[in-house]
Amino acid sequence: MKGRRSDSDDSLDLLLDTICNMFGTIIFVALIAALLALTSTKGSPEPSLVAGDPDGERQMALLAARAEELERELSALPAAAEVTEDSDAAERVAEALGEIARREELIDRYSEAVAAVTDDLADIGAQVAPLREEVARLESSLDGARRAKDRTMRTPLERALELRIYTVVVWEDRLYPVCDWSNGTPDTCARFEQWDDRYVVAAGSSLDGDCRGMNATGFTRTIPLRQGAGIPITDTPSLLADPRFQELLAALDPSEDMVLLDVAPDSFDSFNAVKEALLGAGFNYTLSACTAPLPRYRDRWIPGTPRGL
Repeated sequence: MKGRRSDSDDSLDLLLDTICNMFGTIIFVALIAALLALTSTKGSPEPSLVAGDPDGERQMALLAARAEELERELSALPAAAEVTEDSDAAERVAEALGEIARREELIDRYSEAVAAVTDDLADIGAQVAPLREEVARLESSLDGARRAKDRTMRTPLERALELRIYTVVVWEDRLYPVCDWSNGTPDTCARFEQWDDRYVVAAGSSLDGDCRGMNATGFTRTIPLRQGAGIPITDTPSLLADPRFQELLAALDPSEDMVLLDVAPDSFDSFNAVKEALLGAGFNYTLSACTAPLPRYRDRWIPGTPRGL
């Protein structure tokens, strides 16, 4: 009984398997047919071009081969690389232009700085010369002060009436001898108006009053100086070496003449150099402070004693 039941069960299983396979095949074929119908409704090519037409199949094969060839050629073209290179080149050009603009700006700044420094150097050069002159003057004054420290003090000079007084104006660090005594004119009165036209304007000079007899009222002289024409004063050795100063000393006599130095306020520093030069040449001197508005010099003489105005 058990053996029969087992055989019948196996037969039933085989029958069911066969039926299931048949129905599965039918369903599969139906699905294939449905898919084919769906594909044909979406515009599939004409049957004559796809199947059953050898010329159509060859054309399709040629087109497919050409398409593949075009795809290979397109893939071989370095289009993307060229675009990248062009983009990199444009970026490098932009950076180069920016660098050029920056350097041009730096060049402009350097040019302005160089121009400013050049102007400053020119100004400094113009200032150096006066400073050197001032230093030389101070050194000369210091040297004169050292010599004065070691010199024996001079007692006040008693002015004798027979001593002739020769006036020299010291202005703007220059000597302006008022008169020319080189001809040795004996007339005392004439000596007062024997103008030295190298240093004063003789045509504009005048003597007001009576110089003869040296009366009580005396006289006044008005003498325009030639500005810039005087003998320059730098230091004592240079002054003694100046030919015009040597000519001045040669026209005077240390035993008969005394030099009156009428010094303007701007030339007090130069006085020491002149004083040392006169003393070194054996001349006596007397000093007066000039208060006249130069270059129009004026002085007044009363009984033998001059006084600058």
